[in-house]
Amino acid sequence: MIELTQSGDTESSEILRVENLQVHFPVKIPLLQRIVQREKAVVHAVDGVSFVLQTGEIMGLVGESGCGKTTVGRAVVRLIEPTGGKVIFEDRNIAKAKGGTIRALRREMQIIFQDPHASLNPAMRIGDAIGHPLWIHRSGSQSRASFRREARENVLSMMREVGLTPEEQLYDKYPGDLSGGQKQRAVIARAIILEPKLLVVDEGVAMLDMSIRAKILELMLDLKRKHAMTYLFITHDLATAKFICDRIAIMYLGRIVEIGPSKEIYADPKHPYTKALLSVIPVPDPDKRKEKILPRGEVPDAVNLPLGCRFHPRCPAVLSSCGWEGRDFLDLLDEHLSDPKRAGADETILGPIEDWWAKGLVAGRKTGPADAAKITERIRAILAEGPAAMVQAVGTVGLQGKNVIIEFRGPDTLAQTQVGERIVECLLYQN
Repeated sequence: MIELTQSGDTESSEILRVENLQVHFPVKIPLLQRIVQREKAVVHAVDGVSFVLQTGEIMGLVGESGCGKTTVGRAVVRLIEPTGGKVIFEDRNIAKAKGGTIRALRREMQIIFQDPHASLNPAMRIGDAIGHPLWIHRSGSQSRASFRREARENVLSMMREVGLTPEEQLYDKYPGDLSGGQKQRAVIARAIILEPKLLVVDEGVAMLDMSIRAKILELMLDLKRKHAMTYLFITHDLATAKFICDRIAIMYLGRIVEIGPSKEIYADPKHPYTKALLSVIPVPDPDKRKEKILPRGEVPDAVNLPLGCRFHPRCPAVLSSCGWEGRDFLDLLDEHLSDPKRAGADETILGPIEDWWAKGLVAGRKTGPADAAKITERIRAILAEGPAAMVQAVGTVGLQGKNVIIEFRGPDTLAQTQVGERIVECLLYQN
């Protein structure tokens, strides 16, 4: 793994190292299907994520819904057990930690969830909810009455610190009596009352009104400076990440495709997916607005991942070596046949899409030799409608046995490449 530390920070120390993190979730399928396909079907929620987090740093994990960023955060704080890889927190690999070890880690790392309304027990008073971690981790040598007095003072102090005032009045309130912003302040207070070293913030302001959002972000920055905390800030909002983060990692379909200083990424994004994300950020000045880059199609299935680069089916800068495969042709064919104006008599010549199959680099369908020439001609015409890189990636179009097949050349090996002060996972930057 290529290491990337914050430029100019010679005194920073590493608090968290994630190496080739993998989190796969099994898919429930019928027994007969399991017997036939033999291989276990899994959702590749996180599939080889690596990064380093320095003490006192705020690193943003950014991507659209379903890219795996929340799963990374939960795996880091060990709410879920990784399928593979390492999570090294202060020189300890906690990826497979159990029971008491995880319990002890809770004093050092905490998480703030997206929805403050669901994060608080509606039947527990706010003061009790904030102080609950103190009770869980209290020392048995202290008397209950003495600890209760001390815990109340600590909770009231923390409520003042996060702006949850007047604290004496709010202490005995229930979550239903508080506004959304107050609930989020209570959640923050509960997360930091044990003074953790690492705080994972999972969409911590996404559920709040815009008027409250900036205040909560400012509060997080103040708490970071006061308590020397380190944040892993998970968000889909690039504008928020730009405001608060020192570095940003862009995720797509379980992988980090670009990571580096936030100023560098916003000024000059390298990966085509990063460019597409930044192009849709609203700009209030009409003279500075840029053309939006909208990737075609939908995000691929996380169970059956694309070959090569996972963004290649949607990438506007795709190369012939990025990982074209049989199902890419079937997607193109399906799109063609779904448009009556373009399809014409092609469904009669090629047959319905259900007659076609795809396996790895190859797509095809059964046909007789007499029809092969006509089908091959139409295949080439349909390929010409798709990306030029797809045509260049085609190795063979013709008859093999009883099948007309389209076979693509294999993809080049995709690797992380150092580009200036950031790391990019894209063939555009590989020699």
